[in-house]
Amino acid sequence: MARIIALDARYGLRRKRRGIGNYIYHLIDEFRRQRPPGVEFILYGDGTADPEVATAFEEPPFRVRLLPAPNLAWWEQVALPLAARRDGVDLLHCTSNIAPVLFKPCRLVTTIHDVIEFRRREFGDTRLSFRHRLSRVYRMGILPQVARMSDLVITVSEYSRQDIAEVLRIPPEKIRVTYEAPTVVEQHLSRAELFSRLGISERDYIFALGAVDRRKNTARLLESFHRLRAETGSSVSLVVAGIEKTEIFAPLAGEGVYLFGFLPEEIITALYKRAIFFVFPSLYEGFGLPVLEAMACGTPVLCSGTTSVGEVAGEAAVKFDPTSDSDLVAKMKQLLNDPELRTRLAERGYLRAREFSWERCARDTLSVYGEVLGEIR
Repeated sequence: MARIIALDARYGLRRKRRGIGNYIYHLIDEFRRQRPPGVEFILYGDGTADPEVATAFEEPPFRVRLLPAPNLAWWEQVALPLAARRDGVDLLHCTSNIAPVLFKPCRLVTTIHDVIEFRRREFGDTRLSFRHRLSRVYRMGILPQVARMSDLVITVSEYSRQDIAEVLRIPPEKIRVTYEAPTVVEQHLSRAELFSRLGISERDYIFALGAVDRRKNTARLLESFHRLRAETGSSVSLVVAGIEKTEIFAPLAGEGVYLFGFLPEEIITALYKRAIFFVFPSLYEGFGLPVLEAMACGTPVLCSGTTSVGEVAGEAAVKFDPTSDSDLVAKMKQLLNDPELRTRLAERGYLRAREFSWERCARDTLSVYGEVLGEIR
């Protein structure tokens, strides 16, 4: 008799996906390719599901069920567990840092990507919207219970495994690591076309992804970049994408700096590929996927040596202390002035990125299901 495994697939069934949504989408897409014998999947979504994406998964071994609910908490705590019980689910995989705690309908696996909400004060990231504050109170309030109720917890790096165990006070032995993987979209933009679409000067540039959150360290990067230009006399530019509110950093931008919000994946891939190098100065990450994305594009990487970022980069990047302006400036100078180093890093990085795949992530996730249920056959 087939085992029924259900997933909270809400963010993976949307048309526009980021972060957790991409994790879910690639995981279920790989399950579709592997078609593990003796398993049926139910994908639970909500009203945000894109009809075309949802329909694409409406074929064996999948069923897609969109559950109505008046709000997010009701969907997670009432609609989801009731549906799992009604559908005779053997194992429920909650993929998005949250799971039912009012009652446990079946065996439970939860992916906890990180515990950044418990670390925000350390980075000064306390200026949040009212909606974010409400969500934060709810999620932080029940996450320790989620971790205790789960039969096993999945996370995305060894660093996160130790951090989750410490913060949520569960044994590390209860947590399994399934690494994510880079996904590089196809792009055919020439250098001239890329610069034209972005409206920037056609010159050599360093690429980075930023954010308003202080842990992303965008302000330090901008200040260090200006020091780099002043000390070297270089005319290199800095392109930073992914900033929700670019006006916040406008006073720090100045000459040679181009700030962008969210850009299409095709543009991001082109920016990776055309950059002299990619810099990722984050103070805290649960995984640090942009490091691998840059490496998969054949781009040299300069990144933090801390948290999961150093773990993911391995020996294929130049690392720096993300709390030190002088170290960041020195390492940017090193990469800027040493083309042979950049070539070696590009080669090492490309090989490093190939060690991570969604096939492996899906296979390791199925192994976790097997641990909880007994061997899946």
